[in-house]
Amino acid sequence: MKPAGLNRLALRSGSSYMLSNIVISSLSIITAPIFTRLLTTSDYGIATNFAAWINVGLVVIGLGLAYSIGNAKTDFPLELDNFLAAIQTLGTLFAGVVLVIAILFKAQLAQWMEIDQNLVIVLFVYLLFFPSVIFSQERYKFLLKYKPNIYITLFGAVGSVLFCLGFILFIFKEQRYYGRILGLILPFFLMGIFFYVSIIRKGWNWNFKKYWKYALRISLPMIPHALAMVVLTQMDRIMIVRMVGNSAAGLFSFGYTYAVLLLLVSNAVLQAYQPWLYFKYKDNNLSVIKTSTNFIAIGMCLLTMLSISFAPEALMILGAKEFWPSKVVVMPIAVGALFQYLYNTYATLELYHKKTIVVAMGTLLAAGINYTLNRFLIPVFGYPAAGYATLASYFCLALFHFIAYQKVTGKRVFDDRFIWMAVLGTMMYSFLISLLYHVYLLRYLLVIGAFCIISGVAYLNRKRIVHAYQLMSDKNE
Repeated sequence: MKPAGLNRLALRSGSSYMLSNIVISSLSIITAPIFTRLLTTSDYGIATNFAAWINVGLVVIGLGLAYSIGNAKTDFPLELDNFLAAIQTLGTLFAGVVLVIAILFKAQLAQWMEIDQNLVIVLFVYLLFFPSVIFSQERYKFLLKYKPNIYITLFGAVGSVLFCLGFILFIFKEQRYYGRILGLILPFFLMGIFFYVSIIRKGWNWNFKKYWKYALRISLPMIPHALAMVVLTQMDRIMIVRMVGNSAAGLFSFGYTYAVLLLLVSNAVLQAYQPWLYFKYKDNNLSVIKTSTNFIAIGMCLLTMLSISFAPEALMILGAKEFWPSKVVVMPIAVGALFQYLYNTYATLELYHKKTIVVAMGTLLAAGINYTLNRFLIPVFGYPAAGYATLASYFCLALFHFIAYQKVTGKRVFDDRFIWMAVLGTMMYSFLISLLYHVYLLRYLLVIGAFCIISGVAYLNRKRIVHAYQLMSDKNE
């Protein structure tokens, strides 16, 4: 396939996957009015705590093996299925040992994790098969096969909603958090079993040593990074449960779920953008990269401003009255998600150069900041402090990678000045809007004024915007 055709395929497949991910992931917001009326804030907190431990376990038990798949596609283009079967076998051996240990010490683990013993076993059995879903998604992504990934996301999202409703309404009427937890994981558990068998059938081989050595060299340095990311994204909820209680964790989680919609969008964009960026970076086509990245950054900033501007009204629609106070965490979490998008953009090139240690160093630094701030601020200011700790951590992380990616690449690949001005301007606007949540008329006037100015600027630059899209889709080649 010619380069132009390949790039168009990368953009088309990535864009389709991105849009489907955004729409499907939005189900968590769309169904929030249902679940906030079926569950208490405490139920929400227990389910959130379980989900946080899944993410912790996935990092440790998964050995970070998924991080090696993108590089393996480049270095073993004709052996990718063999590679996947090999790393899955390695992951199974390790996860099996951990499962046996968990069964033997389930009482101690239940007390430490603050979940009951049955859920401890459920968690570790789930982690035995779920990595196969991630391996398959990575395979489809780098092969530019977007439709299977859409089907995976669709089945997982819709299935979770249906199973949760069924379990809560008909089976776990007294312990509704059980229905929420089991409903969320069952679709992915079933897909995990399916993809586990599929990966083994397609790529089984006895040449483990070659692939294990290659994968671990890339993946092991990423474990500290992945664990630190768990601290950044999940540990705040575990700490809130321990310091304040399940109800406070439920409020934080509900506000986080709304604010993190931007993160779902940015992650979907990056999933779509990464293969295209690698093609362009390999060709040293920096002008196209700068134009497209500016285009995407403006979109992320606008979505951030919109989500924060109407957060009180959105939460009133989405949640029962007892969940409304969670609006206080929307602004810092949403702006933090914007800085996370910025960090991920820079880190993509560091991963391209296989500088996983650099990525891990930055994440460990940010995780240390996050943990320290949470440790001292949550007991004093309650769960809202966790939102501001998240914002501070991601700001530092983005700043670290802004410096690090230039050291790694030896050049400025992105239009950093423009991007940082847009992001910092969005942060200032968002902070001002959050102070006006109770002053409705003034807030609405400020929102209308801001978006009139933005619309005017966009209209005056409409030709440049169209040109940016044409560059991304290679229609000019």
